Amino acid sequence: MKTLFSLAVVLGLAACSSSHGPTQITPPADSTIAVSFPGGTITATIASTVAARTAGLMNVTTLGANSGMLFVYGVDHVPSNCAFWMKDTPIPLSIAFIDANMKVINLDDMAAEDSITFHEPTSPCRYALETKLGWFAAHGVAAGTAVTFSLPAGTIIDP
Repeated sequence: MKTLFSLAVVLGLAACSSSHGPTQITPPADSTIAVSFPGGTITATIASTVAARTAGLMNVTTLGANSGMLFVYGVDHVPSNCAFWMKDTPIPLSIAFIDANMKVINLDDMAAEDSITFHEPTSPCRYALETKLGWFAAHGVAAGTAVTFSLPAGTIIDP
């Protein structure tokens, strides 16, 4: 799963060289955290760098019943810069867009391998959480639902 913003940033980074880099330590690529809602908890892999967000769940063929990926941005992104698509993603997913106040903005279901449809929040987002299709509906998650999680200390978050 790629975000349009992430793709644009990757292309922009490839076009220009910079000596400025992150000063924190990146957690291992397989770092996971508990992302909790009143009706259930997802164990989510953290995608907080451009590379991790760009790869997302592409080419993942199975996902545990309560597993997912949390896309983390360093700043709020306008909806068009937080759009997702399902290119090279062979399993159907549901996505929750989450604001900086840890509230669900809106939800969307995404069809496998759909590289035409873009899914985006209805207002600026700071996080997006992908999981198995239907998980949010089955656990009573809706717009306005509170979300709780804590990122590991030292997590690098690219803008």
